[in-house]
Amino acid sequence: MYLLTKEGDDLAIVFAPEEKLRIGDNLDIDGIVAQVIDIQFADLRGVLEHILRKSLITKSETQEHIQPEVKSIIDSLTDQKLAIAKIRGRLVETIDETEKPKKVFKTGLSEFNISRSKAKIVNLNQQELFDALDLCFPGTCDFAKTLSTDPKSFDVLAERWGINLITGMKGSGKSYAAKRILLKLIERNVLTIVFDLNGEYLNLWKAEENKPNRYSPAFRILKPGLTRATAFESPFLIPLNEISYDDFAKFFNVPEGSSTYQQIFQFWRKNKNIQFDLNDFATFVESVSNEAVKAALVGRIESAKGLGIFGPSNLTTTISDMSNNGGALVINLAQVSSWERGIVVDFILRKLTHMGQSGTIKPISLFLEEAQLYVDQSKMINILTRMRHLGIFPTFITNDPRTLPDEVYSLLDNLIAFMFKNEDELRQLAKSGFIDKKSIDALKHLEKRQCIVVGNLTSNYPIFVQIEPQAGVVMGGETKKLVS
Repeated sequence: MYLLTKEGDDLAIVFAPEEKLRIGDNLDIDGIVAQVIDIQFADLRGVLEHILRKSLITKSETQEHIQPEVKSIIDSLTDQKLAIAKIRGRLVETIDETEKPKKVFKTGLSEFNISRSKAKIVNLNQQELFDALDLCFPGTCDFAKTLSTDPKSFDVLAERWGINLITGMKGSGKSYAAKRILLKLIERNVLTIVFDLNGEYLNLWKAEENKPNRYSPAFRILKPGLTRATAFESPFLIPLNEISYDDFAKFFNVPEGSSTYQQIFQFWRKNKNIQFDLNDFATFVESVSNEAVKAALVGRIESAKGLGIFGPSNLTTTISDMSNNGGALVINLAQVSSWERGIVVDFILRKLTHMGQSGTIKPISLFLEEAQLYVDQSKMINILTRMRHLGIFPTFITNDPRTLPDEVYSLLDNLIAFMFKNEDELRQLAKSGFIDKKSIDALKHLEKRQCIVVGNLTSNYPIFVQIEPQAGVVMGGETKKLVS
């Protein structure tokens, strides 16, 4: 391999066909670390003219009489490859606490003291890179393998999980990766509350033979509108006394300051600090003298009863207990209307905020599948800017990163990005500041379940990986086919 040119922080490196190099490989160039983000043919002087000249002459009309040695050289020149590598930083020799020499990775490049003719270019050993980045994966490391000529196991460290974005086009493997990460968090006794929009997480407690797997004790599934508990799911209920009169009014479109609103306020004030339900509210409404107001309140109460989501529950105790022991609390929103979704999600977010402020829960993780469908942008920003200080860390999972506000990208701790083809989506990902646009463009060349990971998980160094399969768990989530 030979250094050809440098343009900005891009290096063009010529290498022979027999030399093994692929996108995602990391190169050590006399101490400078560069990552391969694209591979193409080398348009060397004379090679393009040679190929064009051959293409213009009909093969049947010509015969080549070239000495074998010369032909070998010409063919080799024609097949020379050009790797575009992005400079990431440099390796610096230091002394660790045991006074042993150690290489550490440093970003930035204020000097460029390498020779184009004498520079030694080698494929950087993955373990050496991980050591320099202070990445150590104890225990079973089976989450992914690096995309490199010498693959190395890569894992998700729960202590480095924070505000995260998992994104990729439909069918690229983002949901599969999210489920694998969820199982990793369960193993580390972290509670994750999952807003499951498409019912993709409902079978994670099952083994391949449809029996409970080793994760099953850690799963609780709640479904809004469910009338009675089944072997797999429990009803999701909102105790009426755990929301405010203003919440109830907003849920059912009661204008603030109206006579109907005032009666709701009176009922809530009368029953302050005691438990009550819709039947108690209906009894109160019977005493309302204004018939128009009474009819309006009766209509709201009937609508609330029809939803089937208001009633006594032990959600507070469930969240508190699970935050101590870890697990997954899956909210099944697959068959819930957008109106009901808004009520359910809003209540849970308020509940978590209150519990976080009171210190009754340990830090928890929050998985939001396609959050834009049930959380407006103002609430999304509140999740990002306020809830993280309370120990509630959101993970956004979407196939369209353009639907998320810019605040998501400015506050991200980790980005896990799968294949994209659309330029607008690729530009959006570059807003995170974790990675440049040219490196993001490499996502176009990835295959299913291949992605780039960058952030706290990787000490801010972009690492290309392929997600490994999960054994013993029904992962689900596959797109259904029109014809099997």
